Amino acid sequence: MKITGAVLLLALALCCFYADAAGQAGKGFCSEFKTRPEACTLDYNPVCGTDGKTYSNKCIFCQAVYEYLGSLCFEHYGECKSQDEAKQRDDL
Repeated sequence: MKITGAVLLLALALCCFYADAAGQAGKGFCSEFKTRPEACTLDYNPVCGTDGKTYSNKCIFCQAVYEYLGSLCFEHYGECKSQDEAKQRDDL
């Protein structure tokens, strides 16, 4: 009985931890912006988001993160691969 209680307590703690982390998705990468950036420069330093879209720079990406309430995350620096290119590389 004690083991079952301990397992349930651990499961509850993990659920709370992951729920909080999900609410902050993408914001770690954008932590320098306390609120949604209002104006961004036009420099081109591409950032790829988990939505498969290439954003022209970190500021513009972070605007989208705030717009989508954290459901968008940082994937990698550079342009996103096209679906055809990604499929071709996976086939190799």
